[in-house]
Amino acid sequence: MKFVPNRDGLMQLAKAHGLDALIAMSPENFTYVTGAYVLTVKQIRPRQAFAVLPVNADPFAVICKIEEGTTRSESWITDLRTYIEFADNPIDMLIEALKGAGLGKGRLGMDLDYLPASSHARLMAALPELTLVNTTEEIAAVRAIKTDMEVDLLEKTTKQTHQAVLDAMAAAKLGDSERRMADRIATNIIQGGADGTLFMCFSSGERTAEPHHIAEIDKFPQEGETIRFDVGGTYGAYASDFARTYSAGSPSDMQKQTYAALCDAQKATIEAVKPGVLAEDLFHLCVAEFDKHGIPFHMPHIGHSFGVELHETPMLRPGDKTPLKPGMVINIEPGTRDEDGAMYHTEDLLVVTDTGFRLLTLGLAPRELPVIGQTITY
Repeated sequence: MKFVPNRDGLMQLAKAHGLDALIAMSPENFTYVTGAYVLTVKQIRPRQAFAVLPVNADPFAVICKIEEGTTRSESWITDLRTYIEFADNPIDMLIEALKGAGLGKGRLGMDLDYLPASSHARLMAALPELTLVNTTEEIAAVRAIKTDMEVDLLEKTTKQTHQAVLDAMAAAKLGDSERRMADRIATNIIQGGADGTLFMCFSSGERTAEPHHIAEIDKFPQEGETIRFDVGGTYGAYASDFARTYSAGSPSDMQKQTYAALCDAQKATIEAVKPGVLAEDLFHLCVAEFDKHGIPFHMPHIGHSFGVELHETPMLRPGDKTPLKPGMVINIEPGTRDEDGAMYHTEDLLVVTDTGFRLLTLGLAPRELPVIGQTITY
């Protein structure tokens, strides 16, 4: 079944801003609006693609000829206009299509946060009576409310990644390098159904203080050290994002207490999720929980919405007054440091429901600091 975006929400957005059409062209917005995952739209930036949603006419898309087959097989949009790479400028094909649709003098919403300056100049030189309104974030706000299909997919990818981690860390032992442990996670993620890995941040000991450290082949976690990782797999246009903290063995009382306090703070924050709560409210509640449990707080945010983009809106940060709504899918990921400077991190995905929330991971991290080689079941 082909994915269809929230067309009503997109049209309401267009009408609210007095627009004649919306044009989605960022990799995330194009993917969402068309339902087609065209890898090169993200990876090869000059190979631009545009999804055009007129308010009073049928939608159409402008894409590179090379990607016509993929787009036609995956997208609900059937009217595809193509250009030849290197021979044509994609903006020229968009200009032609807009003229043909009677939109050459219209008021159009477009991803101006993403459109290159050179493309903007060419577009406006050809259509000087065109008015462009930046709707990058407005379309992202429509994306924030996930369809049932999206929620089902994100739950599947997240639980698969969680299980991949559990199996990999149960197989880990002293003498394994960071790279070997991380490679097990990556292999399990891919064998479980992912296309590849989106990121694989893995560190131990003093390196855990570096938020996005990459596993080292010659670093061997030692007994008494903590291990922290934040990992994600790719599943077409979507992904997974998951973090945990382990001990390499014989954790100290201080490490156990720091970790347990973090888990308690995360649990309290998650349990406060319900419709109507503001994004920033969760941030401030988490800060209060850190203070209550006596652990230091240092993060600019404690979570983010998640979908075709790694960090979507809303962000759980001060100043984001977006009210949570049913269908929002959010990662909650607080972190702290112990008195030796080591960082602890745990991250879980959830969906906001009509009455509260539902976890999309297999379950929250165990409150007792897990040790490599330990089997954890849910």
